[in-house]
Amino acid sequence: MTRFIYIADTHLGADSMGYQQQKGYPEKLAEILAALQEYLDAKNNIDFGLHGGDMVDATTDNNIRAAVAAFDLPIPVHLCLGNHDLTVPDALDRWLTLAPGFFCKNASPEYSIATKDCIVHVVPNHWQDRPYYWEDVQNTHHSKEQIAYLAQALNAAPDLPHIILTHSPVYGLPVEQTGFSEPYHSPNGSFTASVTALVARHANVTCVLGAHNHMNMRIARKGVEFVTVSSLVETPFEFKLFEVTPRSITMATISLSDSLGYGEYDDARAFVQGRAVDRSFSKSRTPFTLGECTPGCGLGYRHGQTNFKGL
Repeated sequence: MTRFIYIADTHLGADSMGYQQQKGYPEKLAEILAALQEYLDAKNNIDFGLHGGDMVDATTDNNIRAAVAAFDLPIPVHLCLGNHDLTVPDALDRWLTLAPGFFCKNASPEYSIATKDCIVHVVPNHWQDRPYYWEDVQNTHHSKEQIAYLAQALNAAPDLPHIILTHSPVYGLPVEQTGFSEPYHSPNGSFTASVTALVARHANVTCVLGAHNHMNMRIARKGVEFVTVSSLVETPFEFKLFEVTPRSITMATISLSDSLGYGEYDDARAFVQGRAVDRSFSKSRTPFTLGECTPGCGLGYRHGQTNFKGL
């Protein structure tokens, strides 16, 4: 079994958060990560962490160096760059130079994390015409090169469950969760159409992870789970735990609030945390036989022929 945690939107370096859904405490990130480390030490069986983006609040060398130090956890941490991580034109070069460990040392923001149980593909979305840069436009999209990368990576190992991580959510929060008249914090429709079309062509995709909205969301579409996570630095300081085997995938939402002992909470916005159905799921898949695999970063795998069936 592969176990990983999923966190997002930590906004290191912010004095206060310009966007938040619950009260944010980015200035207390060190304390929050210390509580997370205590959780990891107690579990002692987590393989790696995924950060869904906006690790920092603005791209500076000092913030990136501080992030490398802050996220020195007892497990590897892999980053999907968010818009706040890309606030200067040379942001990508800075990240790859100062923090190569966040990208599996692949010297690329697009990379795949492969284990014997599953493969996670990290592909940050773009925000405007200039790639890997965000100023004030949110024209959410993937480039043709990124779509081609994903298509090739998904085809390379059809026998394993695949998970895609990008920063933008694919859907807005559903009205059933918020009580609003229409989906909340939706991306542009072309982004939703592009991702769902890609997923439809690859039956081995079991889950698509996003962030950016600072809210917990879970939408199931044709056996694929579309998930976002609330901000780790906003009350009640939550993250996801995933457990994946070739035959199952399970998600739980975990709060660090009791460990931290503080945090102002707005009950009127409790939809941010979601209903029980938004916070966890457990699904099984039809058993099949795996080929020979070697865990590690990248796609250097040998896979046997299998009969893959979706959830």
